Amino acid sequence: MEEKPRSVISNGIYYGLIAGAAIIVFSLIMFLLDLYLNKAVNWIGYVFLIAGMIWGTLEYRNKYSNGFITYGKAFSSCFWIGLFAGILASVYFFVFIQVIHPGFINEMLDQIRANIVASKPDMSEEQIEQAVSMSAKFMSPAMMSVWGFAAYAAMSAIIGLILAIFLKKEDPSLNTAV
Repeated sequence: MEEKPRSVISNGIYYGLIAGAAIIVFSLIMFLLDLYLNKAVNWIGYVFLIAGMIWGTLEYRNKYSNGFITYGKAFSSCFWIGLFAGILASVYFFVFIQVIHPGFINEMLDQIRANIVASKPDMSEEQIEQAVSMSAKFMSPAMMSVWGFAAYAAMSAIIGLILAIFLKKEDPSLNTAV
């Protein structure tokens, strides 16, 4: 039985939700291991995003595009996968801040305060509090989720542009140049 053609967007939804679920599971594991504030460890989450983009685009190329895919379609596939993974991850992050760990924002503010004290020990307590209060204005659960989604969208575009170079496979029968 031949498979129905799938659009790049529906492929992006499918593999984006898988990648997003993997990112959420990784995030929960980091929370349980008390490593969720470690920025270096959290970058590992992008491995799941990249893996989802590669897997989904290769599946699209091989199953729905006769083994060939242009650079533009490869980029589009990667981008949509990343975008839908970002939507799911941002919704999870909102729930995480609101329900799972309501003290997260306070922990982030404490970490900001500690970073300021470590990097600029000559700052007065008043200056430190002013800097922390400025940071706090941008740290509502909704704002953090929106900024997280924007970061996923931007990273999906950048990563997609790079991955498409390696994932494209032009159909030689379409080459009309002699």
